[in-house]
Amino acid sequence: MPMTMQANLVTTGREKRLEGNVFEVSLDGYMLFILDHPVPVQKKENSSPVGKAVIKELTWKEDTTHLVYELIDLHSVN
Repeated sequence: MPMTMQANLVTTGREKRLEGNVFEVSLDGYMLFILDHPVPVQKKENSSPVGKAVIKELTWKEDTTHLVYELIDLHSVN
């Protein structure tokens, strides 16, 4: 099972708001993230961070990583 360790969260525009500042996103492949620690959030692979998030939940299923995270800092509204 190939797996990668991630130091930042790249959403590629697939995030969905659950409530308030809590979002969920499903990413292709198995990825490992640090839980309950701020990580930079990017919209694209090589873009500047748009904010910081704390990952609250991580689930692997069928070659997909599902995350629930809380946005704790937003650099810009765009």
